Amino acid sequence: MTDLGDVFLRLGLDTVAIAALAYGIYFPRHRRMDLVVVYALFNLGLFLAIVVITRGEVTLGIGLGLFAVLSMIRLRSETFSNRELAYFFVALVLALVTAIDLGSLPLAGVLAAVALLAAWIVDHQRLSAPVRRLEVTLDRVVADQDALRSQLEQRLGCRIVEAWVLEIDYVRETTRAEVRYSPGATEEAPDAAVAIRAR
Repeated sequence: MTDLGDVFLRLGLDTVAIAALAYGIYFPRHRRMDLVVVYALFNLGLFLAIVVITRGEVTLGIGLGLFAVLSMIRLRSETFSNRELAYFFVALVLALVTAIDLGSLPLAGVLAAVALLAAWIVDHQRLSAPVRRLEVTLDRVVADQDALRSQLEQRLGCRIVEAWVLEIDYVRETTRAEVRYSPGATEEAPDAAVAIRAR
């Protein structure tokens, strides 16, 4: 029989932990509300799935099947950076350590706090310079990575941290690229031949 009081206490701990990660650490630094929603809902869904598997009348086979279905869900809409995937992993870990009965709720709280502290420290501005993200469309075909970086630095007037081609349209002669740049550099007005969508 499942102790509902314990489940709700763990759910409360998980809610506080994911709120601290998504709204307290990630969003103030990276300003992507779409990923805040992904992190929070994935965390909640995983928490509930683990509660069902570990405390319900679910056989191991059904539990493994549920995780097989979960593993088939892919975030296909866009390319995620390593940093975004790291936050996604921490959201997953928070659900695991709060949902699984490790013997005591304080131990789950300590493990969640360790994960949050690690995220706060490792992604701190003093350790890693903040970057902004843009989707840029150039009015020419640029397939070479070095040429793309050079074009973007010249046209945007800032230091490009990372850039990669998303799509090349040879008919319209355009290149769509994802750009991460350092906002500390002097940012000039963008060239008229560059279409920019901030993210």
